[in-house]
Amino acid sequence: MRKLIIYVALLTCVGLGATKYAGEIFQLSPGVLNQAMGNTGLTWNGSLSAGWWNPALLATSSQGGAELMRSENFEGLLQQNQFALSLGGKTRSAILVSHIGIDKIKLTRLENDADSLSNANRPVVWKTVSNNDVVLYGSIARSVKNKLHLGLTPKLAYRNLAENSGYGFGADLGLLWNAGGGFSAGVNLRDFFTTRIIWENGTHEVAIPIWTWNLPTASRSWAKKSRCISRCGVKPTRKDGEMLPTFPLASSAQTCMAASWCSPSPN
Repeated sequence: MRKLIIYVALLTCVGLGATKYAGEIFQLSPGVLNQAMGNTGLTWNGSLSAGWWNPALLATSSQGGAELMRSENFEGLLQQNQFALSLGGKTRSAILVSHIGIDKIKLTRLENDADSLSNANRPVVWKTVSNNDVVLYGSIARSVKNKLHLGLTPKLAYRNLAENSGYGFGADLGLLWNAGGGFSAGVNLRDFFTTRIIWENGTHEVAIPIWTWNLPTASRSWAKKSRCISRCGVKPTRKDGEMLPTFPLASSAQTCMAASWCSPSPN
């Protein structure tokens, strides 16, 4: 109990010195099925992007595969491209590469920089720039006990914002408890030892550690039924007591397309 109190106190002190929006690039969730189900996935091991949601989930799945996803938000202003690869073995592992881009950002300045803003001296477009963030996640997981699983996701980031660039490094820690009878609970501590972003001009930012958790809930796996092409807007339907996926078209607010391949289940 004393160790827990000390750890919470340390996280609180770290949070006081953190940069408010430094970790936002790590919060855009991957996985077309996860996005379709309202950005959920802390206790669901059927996603090929499970290493991001909760790395401990990898210890409970024997199915490998790969997934490509492209998502556009705000009529294409924000673009998200993702490649996920899940591997087998005694120590389960996964790789996820996420690219986030914003193109054609207009920078303005006054027609005459030496004069103040007025009707005769209006802002004009000076040039256009792009923002690009690339994040590499590598996840591993092991079963600590029969019903308790632990996972770790180290991550590296490259940021190119307008005319500035920098690098980031950190890790996420995940825990999964399968209580039995279809009930499970998951916890993911993102940036648990304070992810840092170091810019080329010598400044640095610190991401605030964030807890994400899910109380024990009952669930039934239907991911094994999913194959090949999928789109955002997947909704589970019941057939003969099993959960099966359907594939309606994506909404106009977000366009999301994906192609996935899953290895045959041993069952």
